[in-house]
Amino acid sequence: MSRSAAPLAFAVTTAAAVAAVVVAAAVLPERVPTHFGATGEADDWSSRAGAVTFLALLTTGVAGMFAAFARGAARMSMEWVNVPHKQRWIEAGLEAELRRRLRVDLLLFGAGTNVLVLATTLATVQAARSGKDALPWWWFVVFALWLVATTAQAVFVHRVRYRLEPVVR
Repeated sequence: MSRSAAPLAFAVTTAAAVAAVVVAAAVLPERVPTHFGATGEADDWSSRAGAVTFLALLTTGVAGMFAAFARGAARMSMEWVNVPHKQRWIEAGLEAELRRRLRVDLLLFGAGTNVLVLATTLATVQAARSGKDALPWWWFVVFALWLVATTAQAVFVHRVRYRLEPVVR
């Protein structure tokens, strides 16, 4: 992925998730389903203010955490980095490339998680406004796609992205 695509994807998904919270604040009714069981049926409710506060904290917390980790990848101690063949990357003089890849990967994981947070906000709005007090079917599709994409990305990162060909001496 290009150096600018991951930060752009992260910025766009963060902005969309924040915009969804703003829309939620404007359109949610006073009673909002805020917890859903495995079947998607609401089993707890909150006030509009409570729901919007939670959604805002969730959105900014997730985006802030991934942004902070991505920013920290440039200067964090390599002792805290756990990637395959880390020592070979460092010994080969490729620490800067390793850190760049870490930053990109963190931003991509963050963008994907932002999409899940965005979908959760929109699904909460739909559940509250529909009067059904249940998550819409499409939220489960988004959640399943997020699980598959996150797992696939994690496998790719672990098995391929940080693979370093043996140094021939």
